[in-house]
Amino acid sequence: MRFKHLLGSLILVTGLIGLLPSCVENSGEENQEVTARKPVLENLANTVIIPGYENLLAQMTLLDQAVNNFTGEPNQAHLTALRADFENTYSQWQKVSFLEFGPAFSQTLRAEFNTFPTDNFSIDNAIESGEFSLTGFSTTNRRGLPAMDYLIYGLADSDEEVIEKYSTDVNSGNRKEYLMAVSQLILNKIDLVYNQWVPSGGNYQEEFIQKDGTDVGSSFGEMVNALSQYLERFSRDARMGIPLGKRSQGVIIPRNVEAYYSQKSIPLLKAHISGMKDFYLGNREGNEGKGFYDFLIEIKTGEDEGLAQRILDQFDLILSRLDQVPSPLSATIQNNPAPAEAAHLELQKQVILIKTEFSSALGVLITYQDNDGD
Repeated sequence: MRFKHLLGSLILVTGLIGLLPSCVENSGEENQEVTARKPVLENLANTVIIPGYENLLAQMTLLDQAVNNFTGEPNQAHLTALRADFENTYSQWQKVSFLEFGPAFSQTLRAEFNTFPTDNFSIDNAIESGEFSLTGFSTTNRRGLPAMDYLIYGLADSDEEVIEKYSTDVNSGNRKEYLMAVSQLILNKIDLVYNQWVPSGGNYQEEFIQKDGTDVGSSFGEMVNALSQYLERFSRDARMGIPLGKRSQGVIIPRNVEAYYSQKSIPLLKAHISGMKDFYLGNREGNEGKGFYDFLIEIKTGEDEGLAQRILDQFDLILSRLDQVPSPLSATIQNNPAPAEAAHLELQKQVILIKTEFSSALGVLITYQDNDGD
């Protein structure tokens, strides 16, 4: 019996020893991936994310000053300057809009900046009554850039009539206050988010870089989920699918496009997709660094080593389709929807690539819930 017990122990030990190389090898592979992830996080934080928020804060500061100039002295020159700064700010917003994790998530930056379509009727009623509160979730569709879009483009058909709304109209004083309040709210929000990222403030940058795993709560996990969810719900659906009637049994809703009053829907969507592409590459305004594209090529995860390039090519195909969509998008949806439908189809293909193949290759679990089984 003693001999049999000893023999069994030897067999067990021998088996465990045989497993050791595999365990060591797997541990080595994991360490290599962690080593490869950290440079991605460092580059995205330092080259893409923080500079993106810094640029948005700078542009929003200019816009807030333009609002003050126009409300202080409503005239054509100030209205033209205000609209130029508004369009630049809206374009800059597109490049960081999908970074809905960390400080942006805790500060509900997307809802504060860009809940559309705006509720123009409630805005008019608030201005007329002089009683308006712009705090709380229930008022997100009465503030942000979409509200400004209405207030500086949608009040009348001509510039002269818009200026009159801020000068001689009976509610001009309340309208000025409303516009200034909207501007100040989103300026304060982007200031908070930016300062929570930088080392001199909340230093979320350090936490972001240190969370270098792929589990729920890691920076890779949060980024991939944020990118996938935003692409699905706010790029594909809100900006294109819902106006096309994809969520209303084919009944089109052209007024639901982004930036309906300024008619900048397509330029903004192109800036948005270009921003996503740069984020994927780890690049910003000519500064190239290590991003998801390089990471996928480096780790060569899974059977499809061409995934990195397929995702990049799909971004380019979306941009190519958007080049073929006439502005304004609202009119195209009504009169000639085929180019918009083609762009929507390519957005849908990218949703599938990011949500399934991209997340799987990175070992990230998609944790948000959808309602259409994509």
